[in-house]
Amino acid sequence: MDATLSTAAALIGAPNAQFIALLFIGGAIGWCATKLSHVDVQSGALLLAAVTGAWLAAEFAVGAGVGQRCADAVLIAGAIGAALFCLAWRALRYFDGPGHIAVRP
Repeated sequence: MDATLSTAAALIGAPNAQFIALLFIGGAIGWCATKLSHVDVQSGALLLAAVTGAWLAAEFAVGAGVGQRCADAVLIAGAIGAALFCLAWRALRYFDGPGHIAVRP
């Protein structure tokens, strides 16, 4: 477990410390994805997709035995999951067409 997160895990519990760390990781990746994809209308959906992807990937990594909660490998898996969920959101967004219902004339 990382030295920074081990103190937080001892203070508030490992699952809570991991979720807070993944909230920041997913938020940062989601924010970067909104800036790269130039979407302002649906940035909340992209941020939520990134945080959800980070949490699900980290829980899957813990379940698969990659490491214990708050381990560096688990947080890296969370970052990869956040990026994959952002890419999936982007692909699903353009599945029906590039426009948005609220923006169409």
